[in-house]
Amino acid sequence: MNLSVLSGKNIYPILLFLIRMLKYFYTFIFLIAGFIFINSCSDPIVGNKEHLPPNTYMSIFSMPGSRLLQGKTVKKISWWGDSPNGFVVGFKISFDSLNWGFTTQNDSTFVFSISGQDSTFRIWVASVDDKGTIDPSPASNRYTIQNSAPSMIFDPGLELPDTIFPIATLKWTGTDPDGDNTIINYWYSLNDTSHFRPVPGRVNIMTLTKDSGLVAGNNAVYMKAQDIAHTFSPIVRMPVDSTKFFYVKNVSAKILLIKDVPTVNHELDSLNNYFAAVMDTVHYDVLDIKSNNGNLIPKIINPMFVETLKLYKIVYWIGYRSLTGNTYDDPNISLAQYSLPYYLNAGGKLFWSSGFPNIPIVQGSLFNFTKIDSIKTTCVTQYNLVGDTLFSVDNSYPALIFSSRLSQTRGFYIPNNSEGKTLYETFPDTTRPYCFYDSTLFGFKSLQKNTNLVFFLLPIHHLNGDVNASKSFMKQVLYNDFGYGNISDIIINYRKIFLKNN
Repeated sequence: MNLSVLSGKNIYPILLFLIRMLKYFYTFIFLIAGFIFINSCSDPIVGNKEHLPPNTYMSIFSMPGSRLLQGKTVKKISWWGDSPNGFVVGFKISFDSLNWGFTTQNDSTFVFSISGQDSTFRIWVASVDDKGTIDPSPASNRYTIQNSAPSMIFDPGLELPDTIFPIATLKWTGTDPDGDNTIINYWYSLNDTSHFRPVPGRVNIMTLTKDSGLVAGNNAVYMKAQDIAHTFSPIVRMPVDSTKFFYVKNVSAKILLIKDVPTVNHELDSLNNYFAAVMDTVHYDVLDIKSNNGNLIPKIINPMFVETLKLYKIVYWIGYRSLTGNTYDDPNISLAQYSLPYYLNAGGKLFWSSGFPNIPIVQGSLFNFTKIDSIKTTCVTQYNLVGDTLFSVDNSYPALIFSSRLSQTRGFYIPNNSEGKTLYETFPDTTRPYCFYDSTLFGFKSLQKNTNLVFFLLPIHHLNGDVNASKSFMKQVLYNDFGYGNISDIIINYRKIFLKNN
């Protein structure tokens, strides 16, 4: 524009136009500002703005290996919340919508355990905000659990022997997918599946007797588990083989003879001949723990074997150390250690006779059912020959004559303050190149109000060179020491012998 051509007359209208436009501009600005002010003051100024409660949401995740419809289900459940005008500080949780707990966690793992044939579980979660406001409409989910049947087995390796006296101990293991604690009962029946009787679910071992239903002859036990939903497991059987049974022998005497000698080298014949001669007027039952490869020994020593011993007033345990080839066949010391102390403490009476086992020298604890102080280590009798005499230091007992050669016999010591009394010992023999100055103790008995133990560290059936002396010895032990022979014993004994011979 060429300003030189503008005169005062020409510029006046232009300035007037600009002034008017500026006036309109300011008016517009004031209108806008007023509008904003009026709207900003439109809220009421009495009270606070309404505080809205938080909202809650839930999700569920299955743990590895779990199934929603399994009896016992492990679930990881997550939850979260939001607050329209605050923030969430924690969560209230309930399993019945009445009793609530509080947590700041956003998830947890739950184990749903069955309590009936079918069970339904429900969880409620409500968010809590920073003002302490709780979601009035908690999130909630339901979980349906279906029951699974239990199962059970008899513990492998603890099967009953083929033949037993009327004491049978069974041990089993029960499981349930819903949790083993849901097994409320086990049920057993003898010789059929029609007369089951209960055993509490917390029990996994029981001992059956004649009172339980064991009968002389062939027997079988049937068992099943029952869970809290009254669902039963399949029936299991002992013996497992449905064609087999275990045979129960009646107790027919008050005396039990335990044969613990090898079945070879005529050792068993020697023992049988000895007892047939010296106890020909006494009836006794027999348990041969070496026969059938030792399979007549119960797998569960306590209580089954211990309770079997308790069926008898007197136990004769005869063992022998025999060398066959390069193998020693020793008395079953371990079985004796785990059973005889309980038998004696229960009032039983024991006659023990054996050789010393082929093991390193162990002191008195080897025979933990006696009061032996220690085993004799300084003097080993290399040979006791046929015709040698074992003299008694008590006139009530006869001298005994060796009927066969025994090698490397070993004696023992008893404590000075022992309640035991020495019965037999060998005195120093200067004619033989061993034990010149030392006697060797081979037999003693307990000295209690009633003698309950006579102990020999020699196999008694090898001391039968004089049968009359052997009978006199056994009569002294049986009748005088152990008190056998009261009127009831005599009546029962002769009745058994009469039935046996007729």
